[in-house]
Amino acid sequence: MRMDYPEVLNDFAAAPQPRQRRWVMFALCVWVLLFAGDWVARWKVFRWQDQWWPAPVTLPQSGPAAASKPTVHHVPDQVGAGLTKMVPLSWVAAPYAEFHPGYVVQRDAYGYCNAPAVDGRGYAVVVLGDSFMLALGTQTVAQVLAEVSGLSVYNHAQQGAGPFMEMRRFLASDRFDPPPRFVVWNLSARELGAPLFQRQPIDYWFSQRSQESRAQNSAVSGISWEYLKPSALHGSWPNTSLISFWSRHLWAQARLLVFRAWPHDVLGAEDPQYGPMLFYRENLRMLPLLVPEHNAMPIVKVVTRVAQRFRERGITLVVLLVPEKEQIHVAALPAADQKALAHGPELLAAIHGGLISNGVASVNLLPKFRTVTAQGTRLYWRDDTHWNDAGIRLAAEELWRVMEPLEQ
Repeated sequence: MRMDYPEVLNDFAAAPQPRQRRWVMFALCVWVLLFAGDWVARWKVFRWQDQWWPAPVTLPQSGPAAASKPTVHHVPDQVGAGLTKMVPLSWVAAPYAEFHPGYVVQRDAYGYCNAPAVDGRGYAVVVLGDSFMLALGTQTVAQVLAEVSGLSVYNHAQQGAGPFMEMRRFLASDRFDPPPRFVVWNLSARELGAPLFQRQPIDYWFSQRSQESRAQNSAVSGISWEYLKPSALHGSWPNTSLISFWSRHLWAQARLLVFRAWPHDVLGAEDPQYGPMLFYRENLRMLPLLVPEHNAMPIVKVVTRVAQRFRERGITLVVLLVPEKEQIHVAALPAADQKALAHGPELLAAIHGGLISNGVASVNLLPKFRTVTAQGTRLYWRDDTHWNDAGIRLAAEELWRVMEPLEQ
């Protein structure tokens, strides 16, 4: 109130009260909707609860109950792949995008990329692996290996499987009767950390012989309290938030547009031989941590044990050591990254040499891939971390070069 004219209200008090309330209610409703939507996405989209309250894990059952109907999926032609999708501005990603011809994906009754099996047919080779064994070209490694070898090859690979998931599923399955003569095990370079290999219950997996033992191996669901500690929540909450996701996306656009700074997950560079190329930063973070003196011999020991257990079943294990794109096109990377990746060839060579000396068949693709790349054949896509058709074929041919003497 004004003291000189008590009957006159000041400006704030004179503002219409209903209008103030409407604006406050509107802002409050917007905040509640954003907050509620963010938590719905956290549970439904990001599946945050799977980190600390995982569902029971049951190894796949075999037989008719486990099988479903085979499917055929036509993947259309496209321009750009996984890494271009991480670049927040399409016009910046455009110089790196390649044309990817369409292809047909056949999945069998168990969800793997194979043509429907003929009843009673056995497989000479089973390929255990991750996305490197799946098609981003017009064929898979398993298909080319079958072509060059004349053997029947089963592709037991899934995207994001890591080195052990498909091994575990294969060992738990009794639908390969008779068992294959060869098992090809795809080990990607960025996953060659000794702790990962040493903590796997290899002997227990090989001891599973029946449906009953697999049923006993089902995990009991329960809360993993370590994932609900403040330190864990500090990292998981922003990564499971749509608001945080879009904020980071907009900020990445601004940094790329204004400061020409590449986003957190992808790096664009100019290869001196092949021109514009995208790289996956997670590989650049992980590969320097895997030094030979800490990882090579423990991995050799574990893999040798796996090979021995397969040998007891009459199966020959063939290990396929897969280099990452960053290790082949290292000349395109900044000097600091080139220095950080210097131990990569040593680690793969040490693992390969250790396996050979222990009588385990091994294929180290890195030397051959570097040689062929230097001679003018690009083996990886510009816009993805995986092999193109030339890389897929070369990997299969190198596999058969090692497997053919073992077949005789």
